[in-house]
Amino acid sequence: MANLRARRATAHDVDELRRLHAEATAPHASLWSVRRERLDPAAWVAAHTPAVLVGDGTIDVGFAVAISDGIPLGAPRCAEAFVYIARTNRRHGGARAALTELLTVCRTMGLWKLLAYALPEDPASRALLARLDFRDVGTLIKHVQLDNSWHDVIVAERLVLAARKSLPSIPAA
Repeated sequence: MANLRARRATAHDVDELRRLHAEATAPHASLWSVRRERLDPAAWVAAHTPAVLVGDGTIDVGFAVAISDGIPLGAPRCAEAFVYIARTNRRHGGARAALTELLTVCRTMGLWKLLAYALPEDPASRALLARLDFRDVGTLIKHVQLDNSWHDVIVAERLVLAARKSLPSIPAA
């Protein structure tokens, strides 16, 4: 499954989003599984939340969504980016396709900034965010407990309207 493509999710995709969301939040060591509030894919579609699905044309294997609930200080045009790709389909470009399409959808919907979170010990996630022009803005020390141990969480941001390389006010890392 090397030819993964992303597309914007519609009301017809709620069941697929629910299936993939259930996989993402299953009890295993991930940031998805420790979220306090439960996210509802049907509510994403109903609220016109930026969401995309990624697949090979016959089966969807992942999704990305930009959720504005819970953003610090309630910034009105900022959202938190979530990406999930089924474990068996990782390392085939699906996460990059999903996040790239999500950035496009967010831009057309007028969002200004996306925040993303990654574990320091997850080099694939960190590399993906760096390739897509997210910049690390801080580290939350011992912020989440996974598998009975505390982990730091890296906070990254990406201005949606333009890549940081084209914005002189934000220094390159």
